[in-house]
Amino acid sequence: MKSGEKSGVGRWLVLLLMAILVVAAVGYGVQRWRDHQGPPDPVPSEIKPWFGPRTAAEAISGTDIQIDGARERIANGQKDWLHLEILGDTLVARYRLTGSYADLAEADKVLDEAIALAEFPAGPSLSRAALSNTLHKWPGVESALVRFDAQKAKPDVDELSTALALRGDMAMQRGDYTAAREAYARAGQAANNAGLALRQSMLALRTGEIALARRRVNAVLRGKRLTRQAISGTALQRATVAYAEGDWATAGVWVAYADRVFPGHWLAEAFAAQQQAVEGHTDEAVRRYTALANRTQLPEVMDALAHILRLQGKGTESRMWADKAGALWAERMKLLPEAAIAHAVEHELAVGDPRRALVLAREDASRRPYGATLSLLARAQLLTGDPAGALASIEKAESGGWNSAMLSMQKAEALDALGQDGKAESVRKAALAINPKAADPTARFIWFGHD
Repeated sequence: MKSGEKSGVGRWLVLLLMAILVVAAVGYGVQRWRDHQGPPDPVPSEIKPWFGPRTAAEAISGTDIQIDGARERIANGQKDWLHLEILGDTLVARYRLTGSYADLAEADKVLDEAIALAEFPAGPSLSRAALSNTLHKWPGVESALVRFDAQKAKPDVDELSTALALRGDMAMQRGDYTAAREAYARAGQAANNAGLALRQSMLALRTGEIALARRRVNAVLRGKRLTRQAISGTALQRATVAYAEGDWATAGVWVAYADRVFPGHWLAEAFAAQQQAVEGHTDEAVRRYTALANRTQLPEVMDALAHILRLQGKGTESRMWADKAGALWAERMKLLPEAAIAHAVEHELAVGDPRRALVLAREDASRRPYGATLSLLARAQLLTGDPAGALASIEKAESGGWNSAMLSMQKAEALDALGQDGKAESVRKAALAINPKAADPTARFIWFGHD
């Protein structure tokens, strides 16, 4: 073979090898895309809840009976840590149905008493850790998990998974999303469950992996042996994913399903009112919000109502509901400040005083320096004339990996205020790539499940 022929054969061999590598890489990339994309949404009509109360009223009645029974047993002399734990857990269950901070506050006291009665390391360590996590009391989570670790050399796999998931929650709200992913992954190795999948879905959603967030929540919707309440909550998370990518129609499908499968739950009803506004039926949204606010007396609903009334130009009515909500948030701040503070910030930003929001937002972000709190801080800084401070808060959130359309829109706003129009336009395009409706006026109506 001549030298030219040899070199030609060599080139063909190199090209063939490159082609094989390209095909392999494309195959790997397609598989990764499929892994993240997953199958299409399940059909709501084909989802079959397995057990549990059929309505929120039925569920509330059941928890009322359980709470009364637990109180009676304790009053009759069975005041040990186990019976106190039962009472505390049932109070938390009722809070999840009603939104009552009074139940949360009582559960907090009851579980503290249970821990005090138990000889270390016994006691309701996971119940105590889970409630402290809900209340954003990190020292309480840490001490309870230390107690849990000391209890058993080889804990039950479900309990171990719960403990690891709680560590993931703490890592996430401290802005360490890598540590959160690792903790959730370890929790899944111990025992996977719907609650863990929803945690992973929310982390993926807020760090820019919307397709993965959708896949994880859809897997839960396809799961078996879930209560109607759990299915309803999962459907609302599916709607939240849809809102984040500007898919109002899909959000509406899952909001309607959540409201239908477990009727009477205030949060599903709030989402349903919100969806009316998103779809252009603002008067109907106001009607629904008003009825829900009057029935539940929840400040979250009052804030959403005050916000939409303000957007409609109905200042007097908006102010009335904002004042009612503000008084209730003040009560909650006295009762459970760590749990209420972020909601109070949102209240002040939307229908209150941005200067008050700034004070509260700084406090919350110092304790929980992750994307959600830093985004609220940035908004407060923008509204009080500090775009440079807002940009610093946003970049701190981004440095940890937080990646949402709302955060990018705020960054564009800060850059505009600083005279950096070119950068602002680039960032705005990035936001619209995540959510094509991020700049749509209807996006302002999304109060529940916003990014």
